[in-house]
Amino acid sequence: MKITMGKPQLVYQGGRPEELHWGFVQFPWLYRTADGNILIAIHCEDDAPFAIDGGKSYLKSEDNGKSWVAATAEDVARMGYATAEGDMLMPKAFPPKSVKGMKQPKWFGNYRIPTDEVLPQKSKDENSLPFPVAISTNVFGGFDNLYYVDSLPDDICPKGLLFTRLKKGESKPQEYEARVDWKHRLVRIYDPQVVYDSWQGEEKELIVSSPGLYSGPRIKLGPDGKTLWLAEYKEGSDPKTAAYTGKGGAYILRSTDDGESWECVSFIRYEGDAEKDHFAYLRDGFSEPSIEFMADGTMLCLLRTCGVFGGTPEWGPTYLARSSDGGKSWSKPEYFKDRGALPQLLRLDCGVTLAVITRPGIFVYASDDEGYTWDSGLEVMSDADRSGLGNIVPERPNFWEYAGSCCNCTILPIAENKALLAYSDFYYPDESGVKRKSILAVEITVEK
Repeated sequence: MKITMGKPQLVYQGGRPEELHWGFVQFPWLYRTADGNILIAIHCEDDAPFAIDGGKSYLKSEDNGKSWVAATAEDVARMGYATAEGDMLMPKAFPPKSVKGMKQPKWFGNYRIPTDEVLPQKSKDENSLPFPVAISTNVFGGFDNLYYVDSLPDDICPKGLLFTRLKKGESKPQEYEARVDWKHRLVRIYDPQVVYDSWQGEEKELIVSSPGLYSGPRIKLGPDGKTLWLAEYKEGSDPKTAAYTGKGGAYILRSTDDGESWECVSFIRYEGDAEKDHFAYLRDGFSEPSIEFMADGTMLCLLRTCGVFGGTPEWGPTYLARSSDGGKSWSKPEYFKDRGALPQLLRLDCGVTLAVITRPGIFVYASDDEGYTWDSGLEVMSDADRSGLGNIVPERPNFWEYAGSCCNCTILPIAENKALLAYSDFYYPDESGVKRKSILAVEITVEK
């Protein structure tokens, strides 16, 4: 098996890396449109919990990524993931909700007594939040409170999942809130002190994170051609027992009615390999899961770990888990690679499965035996220090300057044995030689 890449094509350029914060001209995401073209969404504002789904630029390609033009509003309306009925679904994040004016009960760890129920109850005071399940701290000195979704008022914490649906043959998508059976789901209320100051102005407000989906999960059509699947991550709370794990976990969701309702069918709890990762106990758990279906009837799930807010480096290992019962249960996640921001799994029609592993560097691995063994990998971007490519070479680079990319990639099939990979490069020169934060796309080819 041979895996090669073509010449990277410039998709989009922004400002100089020295002038733009983290988040600007980053996080590219590839989509198909209802008319078969490719659309790319590019994040073009600060990276913040309160800017998850905004500030995007969109471009369109009609030749599988060889050339790009600005997308129209009509183009954007046609992008998404195709359902069995031919509709296009797009996951959406709920907009941030302020809980300004709501009181937080003063409490400490021994407010409970043995006869209390495990789950916190809704507050009897409509102007007060309930007691939180737990508090999450970070290296910036912030304290976030964690709550069960069902314990919060509906007006500040929606209970469903948000999507847009473009019905087959129509031109305007409609937003809707899908029902979801997801017991003991947790949501975070951010403490604006310290780390969130720059995102909220002078008046501090408590903000509820999205209780639904983030804007990244890829909806996949199952092998039966009818069932829809997606993988999401949240603060870890076991759907069966309500036990708070203290670490993030992956949740596998399934829809059997074309996305009208969803069910959480399984939970992958974080288990770090301390022998291979000496920061394992400081990681924030599993995040950014990617699922794929194998020809032998099993499912794979690739999982990121990080923990920069807990004091670990920017990078953490990826883990790989397998399900042999249709996603109901999963093998113990095994250490896969020593890094992996927004890892991606993609099975091509030729029978080869690709795994995109990044930060630092960008690498694509391939398996032709349903993910049991993987090749040595294709290097798309070096993991060596790239800071010398900048307009201004730092005396000692920070990690972002070192990597020279956010390294968050997205991959889309474009032929039986080909895929299109999009990624950021902070040091790509413009026509006058000035390095600018840019988005590139490259064709990946597999030969068996």
